[in-house]
Amino acid sequence: MTVSNVTRLRKIAAPPPPAPVARSAGWRRKIARQRFAAYAVAGVALVLTGLSLSHLAAGVQMLSQGTTWHAWAMAVGIDLGFIGLELAQLCVTTAELRRHVSRFADPAVKGTLIVSAAMNAYAFAIHAPSWPFIAAACLLGVSIPALIYVLTRVSVAMWIDCQK
Repeated sequence: MTVSNVTRLRKIAAPPPPAPVARSAGWRRKIARQRFAAYAVAGVALVLTGLSLSHLAAGVQMLSQGTTWHAWAMAVGIDLGFIGLELAQLCVTTAELRRHVSRFADPAVKGTLIVSAAMNAYAFAIHAPSWPFIAAACLLGVSIPALIYVLTRVSVAMWIDCQK
């Protein structure tokens, strides 16, 4: 049994992979320093995230009168949620997927940053004795999620650049 109107497709060989580029020892040291700096910046972001989680959990528990694990679950959802969404946006490889992810991630990141800043400010200011201390506490509380956001973006960008 033969099929006369079916054209057989030729198999096209895949192009060979590009030859690895020889890099100088100086270039490798430079990339190693950059990778170390990316890890250091990410480490600072992790420490601040721990502080923020603690403040968020305390604030959520004070406001909701809920259990400790509920407060911590909400804190993790807020802070690690915006970090995860930001990482997703930074690591997307195609423009089409970037547009799709950003459509949902951008508003979520902004909203969770605002909630995180407000709850950190609340946790800092709750025990402040007077208005100048309350203002300083609020400023510190707002700066924590802002720093986490910036440190995350910088460390991931540096690390991705090292992988190229």
